[in-house]
Amino acid sequence: MEQKKPRTRTSTEQETPKAKAAKTSKASGTAKSAKTSATRPRRTKRQQGDTVFALDIGTRTVVGVLAEKTSAGYKVIDMETIAHESRSMTDGQIEDIDAVSAVVKAVKSALERRQSIKLQRACVAAAGRALKTLRHSSEYDMSDKRSISGEDIRAAEMEAVRAAEEQFTGDNGASSFYCVGHSVISLELDGYKVAKPEGHRGNILKTELIAAFLPAYVVESLCAVVDNAGLETAGLTLEPIAAINAVVPPELRLINVVMCDIGAGTSDIAVSRDGSIVAYGMATVAGDEITEALMKKLLVDFNEAERIKTSPEPQTEYTDILLTRHTVTAEEVADILRPAAENLAQTICGEILRANGEPPQAVFLVGGGSKLKGLPELVAAGLGLDPARVAVGSREIIRGITAPKSMHIGTEHATPLGIAITATDGLKYDFTTITLNGRKIRALDTRRLTVFELCNIAGIKPEQLMARSGKTLSFTVDGEKVLLRGTPSVPAEVSLNGRECSLSAPVRKGDEVNITPAVPGEDAAALLSDYFSMDGLHTDEVSLDGRLLTAGEFLLVNGTPVCTDGDIENGDVIQHIKRETLGELLSAEGISGVEVLLNGGAADLSALISGGDVITTAAPVSQPETEPAGIPITFNGAPAVFPSDPADPGRQPIFLDILAAFTDDPTGLLSKSETVTINGKTARLDEIIHSGDVIVIE
Repeated sequence: MEQKKPRTRTSTEQETPKAKAAKTSKASGTAKSAKTSATRPRRTKRQQGDTVFALDIGTRTVVGVLAEKTSAGYKVIDMETIAHESRSMTDGQIEDIDAVSAVVKAVKSALERRQSIKLQRACVAAAGRALKTLRHSSEYDMSDKRSISGEDIRAAEMEAVRAAEEQFTGDNGASSFYCVGHSVISLELDGYKVAKPEGHRGNILKTELIAAFLPAYVVESLCAVVDNAGLETAGLTLEPIAAINAVVPPELRLINVVMCDIGAGTSDIAVSRDGSIVAYGMATVAGDEITEALMKKLLVDFNEAERIKTSPEPQTEYTDILLTRHTVTAEEVADILRPAAENLAQTICGEILRANGEPPQAVFLVGGGSKLKGLPELVAAGLGLDPARVAVGSREIIRGITAPKSMHIGTEHATPLGIAITATDGLKYDFTTITLNGRKIRALDTRRLTVFELCNIAGIKPEQLMARSGKTLSFTVDGEKVLLRGTPSVPAEVSLNGRECSLSAPVRKGDEVNITPAVPGEDAAALLSDYFSMDGLHTDEVSLDGRLLTAGEFLLVNGTPVCTDGDIENGDVIQHIKRETLGELLSAEGISGVEVLLNGGAADLSALISGGDVITTAAPVSQPETEPAGIPITFNGAPAVFPSDPADPGRQPIFLDILAAFTDDPTGLLSKSETVTINGKTARLDEIIHSGDVIVIE
């Protein structure tokens, strides 16, 4: 939220964390250098006890509130506001954890020093641009109760929150969201609405509520800031829930009222109707957009624009980024801000109508951004309301609190005071801490966690828990199919409090879980040298009747000659080819019974051939008249000839023709075959077949 420094009884000036640290260091040095025989007794700090420490970690400032609950409401003891030195937050979400932690530490130290208190726990509120909501109903069995107690109602409420979270996770397919707040819309006992079931008897208590969710990283970064400041997160709520608890107490919620908290980064909305809070909303247009309009028009940095925007003077002097001095009047500032103000009002009205479904009866504007001149009138016009029905927050509007008159309390304090109120009223969320492999894992206690879900929160990937076995390797060697299986995986070892357990075992606060990750199996692998001797393999190019052929001794892998060792890939078709003599080459080409010349002279079939040899036959080789001409192929490791189409001998066949030639049921053959490849690659039905192709259908 965008905040103004409150005036306290002992502190009226706002200091940065660095300035406060420097002052503390200087004071310490002075004390050490002083020589005196007497030492002043140190004041003992009291324990926090029931004192509530509420932290509003906003986009522009951090506000800390110390409060106590009394019979009359809430007594504010002290308040401290310190601005961020840099823009370390965006739209209510923390960007720089260390920078924000430094401001929280400074707020904590200031309050501890003034109140002589040791602060150990803090209640916080979450916000952010990724807010999602879900309306949900859940039933709770009360049949075994003599009468319904307050604890029973709370148990039913918590059960409804858990059920809403389970539905949200199922609907969104994401467990990386936290439920950060909820409001009960209605209660029904055995089908009848009841405002207060306590003391009644019945069987089924139905709780209808609206739950709000934010990404886990938003909540975790907020908690990390609190941790870094040396504090424990004692409770978590949602910023609009906190603000409406301060401005619209339960006795006013019969009226259809909308509360809009306009901070620096976000404008948060909560809607009341028929006695309950029924909707939440959030827009990322807020006070920073107003400030940025001044930056662009006046050419000043963000802090200077903030000063000009909030100046109460009729005119303000400033220096732009070009070091030129200027004076701007309040009227000129208003003119510059008008388009941004109209856009802000339009965005707020749109979000109100989305959340409420129609214009409400009244609107409360709170937060530092609500001070923008003319904004209430713009919102009233956008909703079609009487301007008197849109009010800007004030000390009087923040209900149920008492504070020293010297303490400034304004519209910007609705959320921090609301966090304090929410910390003692209603159902806030605490944290469950579980140890996983020695690391503390924090989860909101709204969830029923299993070991598997805990691992997900901790960032342990599913494959570390359930590893796969190694992949199989299938290939063909000289017509025989070879299948090698990968090694099996080693399952993960999971223990809960020293005992072996399953991944579905539930975990509770204080449990200790240890996991040894699963080890995946190794994929099956093989080399060509595992099946063939690679020594002496070679290829030679020779000519046979004008055709260039490959001779020698080599491996044919998916139709490609290979002489060097290498990995065997899945689906490979491998053949050992030996064509070192004239007879072996002629036999491979299907030539026999003819006179053959080697390099122009007569040669014996046992003659060795080498690269560059020219081989000719005395007469053209022809197929017997009984055998049709066709295309030579290798089918399932054996030589074959696919006959040409008598009606169209020149047509190139496709793979579908091969199927039709070898089976009467191509579809059935394909459905039963694990391997269907051409030259080692998955075959397409329309793929053209060429001479020498290696086809496997198994």
